[in-house]
Amino acid sequence: MRIEPDNSTVTIVLVGSFNPVIFHPEWFARHGLLTEQEKNTAIDSVELIHREINSFRMEWLSIRVERERFIAETREAPFRRLADFMVRTFKERLIHTPVNRLGINRLVDFNVGDEATRNRIGKALAPHEPWGEWAQEIEGRSAKKRGGMRTLVMEQSDLDDRERGHIQAKIAPSRSNAGIFMEINDHYEAKDPAQSQGCEEMIDVLDRNFDESIRRSEWIIDQIMALKDRV
Repeated sequence: MRIEPDNSTVTIVLVGSFNPVIFHPEWFARHGLLTEQEKNTAIDSVELIHREINSFRMEWLSIRVERERFIAETREAPFRRLADFMVRTFKERLIHTPVNRLGINRLVDFNVGDEATRNRIGKALAPHEPWGEWAQEIEGRSAKKRGGMRTLVMEQSDLDDRERGHIQAKIAPSRSNAGIFMEINDHYEAKDPAQSQGCEEMIDVLDRNFDESIRRSEWIIDQIMALKDRV
């Protein structure tokens, strides 16, 4: 990427039917998916284990399981490690678990140098002029109370690599004065969700498409990073 992110995350989200209680760190270690050290770290960090939700983290991985959603997150490269963990977990141990949707998400915060540059990028993406007379009110009378773009979402729906799904790019100011937050959601759906059984179709999609998904997401983010020197 053109600008080194201040924060960099990848999440993989599976949507289906899960039993949160079983996903204890002990279960992952027993099946060879976590080392003994990782298991102990995860046990120490368990936030909640309940029939409705399960949440724990370790140095490189965070897991949150709800009855209809399994979320795995990492902030450490290489990100392929996260995909391999998910593929092993579901293809080797939970192949019959119903999964009909998949999200591969890339999230970054990056700094464009100063607030004036961030404001120019915001105006390039969401011009004030179409708002007519309200545009002057959006500008505000002081830097502290200046308004403008808060969240913008763009979507690509016509994709050659899937029958169902989309790519969404979200952009918003981040908390730092010159920071921009971006999230790319690469969303896949089973060919026939009503008839989908088990998780093999979606896990195969994850295994096959993960590397290209991350590359494409970073390419999209690059388009916005490039505005730093163009606007």
